[in-house]
Amino acid sequence: MGAVDEGRWALRLAVGLLAGGVGLYALYKLTLDRHQEEQVGRACGGRQSGKQKLVHTVSGLKLAAANRGIADAQPGCVLTKSPDSLEQQHLQVVLGLLQGTSESSTREQTLVTLGNSAAFTTNQDLIRKLGGLNIVANCLSDEVTSVKVKAMNVLNNLSMSVANQEELKIWIPQILEIVQATTLNSELQVAGLRVLTNISVTNNYHHMVTNSIPHFLKLLVEGTESIKVQVLKILVNLSANPGVAHDLLCVQAPLSFLLLFDSCEHKDILLRLLIFVANLKESLNLLQGSVEYEMESIHSVLFGNPTPFSHKLATLMLYQDNEVKHQVARIIIK
Repeated sequence: MGAVDEGRWALRLAVGLLAGGVGLYALYKLTLDRHQEEQVGRACGGRQSGKQKLVHTVSGLKLAAANRGIADAQPGCVLTKSPDSLEQQHLQVVLGLLQGTSESSTREQTLVTLGNSAAFTTNQDLIRKLGGLNIVANCLSDEVTSVKVKAMNVLNNLSMSVANQEELKIWIPQILEIVQATTLNSELQVAGLRVLTNISVTNNYHHMVTNSIPHFLKLLVEGTESIKVQVLKILVNLSANPGVAHDLLCVQAPLSFLLLFDSCEHKDILLRLLIFVANLKESLNLLQGSVEYEMESIHSVLFGNPTPFSHKLATLMLYQDNEVKHQVARIIIK
């Protein structure tokens, strides 16, 4: 009888220990699951309550939509979103991040995101209304060149909006200063010229860049092909405005200016050069009064009588391209 009681007591003890072990494991598993939930919650912008987790498990829809708005507004999520899917709350987050950090790589990443989103007209307006133009333009004062380049790229897209140009005009002097002071043919110089090209599409701000015409001509003869093309886009825009024709005609021509009209020059450059000259010729006919020009001026080099430029035009009449011939005809006939 005693042996039987001892056996029953041992069995009860074993069952009790087993139950206790299961309980401890369940408690450990519960604690571990809760810890993992917290980790996931932090990564996605918030922690779900037990009730929320149950609803999410059952429906899989309603809670997911609610949480997506929270998670999508986190900087890490916003910066990886497709540019065409960025909404106002996302742009606010990106602009806040750009304004609130001095870390170069983060600033560059936010500027890339803004630049991509600013390719869409709706976002160009949204960024302006959110005060983003000044936030982006302030990056032009950053000490890191790559940040300046990316800020210029954003401004390039933003400046396609006429409404944005009105606010960006206060930054034209700084952009001109950067273009002149930076290394010749640098990425920053090209980016700055692109912004000025957009801003010079209308006549509204031509008076703000006329003092930089001599430097534009310097870049035209010294720069790479990409620099030449960007400078000529600006000069063509300026030359279409009779109001600044006098400024263009009076400026001193670089010594190697006429060499650009050689038939071996790249067509894109040659064609824009001829459009520039043809526009000036038309504006010259509109100018009233007698004006004396220096011998080294653009006017004297192009329209003096006789000039080496006349011989260049005669040669270009044989150029194997109808667009080039048409612009040569414009110059000769006018």
